Order: sequence, then C-alpha cells, then structure tokens
Amino acid sequence: MPWPKDHKSRTRRKIVAAASAAFRADGIERVRVEDVMARAGLTHGGFYSHFNSKADLLREALDYAAEQTVDALSKPLADVASEDRWRAVIDSYLSPAHVAHPEVGCPLAALGPEIARADSRTHRRLAEVVRGRFAWMRQLLPQGRPRGVSDEDVIGSAACMLGGVILARAVGGKEAGAILSACREFIHERHR
Repeated sequence: MPWPKDHKSRTRRKIVAAASAAFRADGIERVRVEDVMARAGLTHGGFYSHFNSKADLLREALDYAAEQTVDALSKPLADVASEDRWRAVIDSYLSPAHVAHPEVGCPLAALGPEIARADSRTHRRLAEVVRGRFAWMRQLLPQGRPRGVSDEDVIGSAACMLGGVILARAVGGKEAGAILSACREFIHERHR
C-alpha cells in the first residue's frame, strides 16, 4: 500500500518538532540525531532522506521554535485590549511556567548563546529570528503613545526578558521568582 502524498512532509514536520523540543531541553551538543529520531518515533536511518546534516535540522527546528513561541504568546492576546498587549506578553514570557519548560519555550533564551557559536548559516538564521522577534514586539506597543516606540524600548525590553529567563533558570527556586518579578517590574516601569 503506497504512502499518502503528504507522508514525507508530515514525517519531516514530526522530526523538526521533536528536534525543536530536544534542542531546547538539552542543548544542541547533547542531542544526537539518533535521539531526535527516537523522540519522533522513527529510526535513525530515515534522517538523511529529510536532512543533509544536524545543522540543517537545527535551522528548521529554530524556525519552528520561534514560530511556536510567538504563537503561544499571541494566543491569549485575542481577548486583551491593545493597550494591555505589551504587558500581557511581558508577564507571560517572564513567568515561572516559561522558566520551568524550556522544551516549549523561547529558543532565544534556551539556545541563543549556543547557536551564536554555530556555523555561519545557522548564526544568520538566529539573527533573522531575533529581527523577527523585534518586529513582532514592535507591533505590540500602542502606536499612539506620547513618546512613541523606539528601537531602544524594544531591544532593551527583549534583552531584559531573555536575560530574566536565563538568570531565573540558572538560579531556580525562590530566587527565580524574584528575578522574574524584578524584570517584569523594570520593563513595565519603562513603558508607563
């Protein structure tokens, strides 16, 4: 019996999703191709019919994770007034749940420094993800604000958000909550 027409694309998406979660949870170096394929419920031999290398898979997994993060942060915004969207995203990103679950969280916080040392194509893809995140964040801020929206606002807030999650993961426990709270308040105060 022949495979359905979309079998290869569905299998590829399954591998990318598995890799995305694995890389964010365990880091790029610790995750082997065999681990990804097992996590996807597939055999190792099928990997190379979908990807030329682990680096190729990493780039797609990074895109998948970036899209997953923006989708997760955007979903609750449907019921939020435009002037409250920025605050809602900050609070969601700088949350204990995000810190506790890197496997479904922001790839920039989970993998940014590791990817920054990767091959040049992967590093360029990371830069595209960062620029995309800045663009997405810009559209969250109400445009009618008296002082406008500057790149400094967006970049500084993004840096504080990323750093807050990274630091909270590093220390854990009650200190993690204090770091998240301090970062939320810092950003909110800046945008009052």
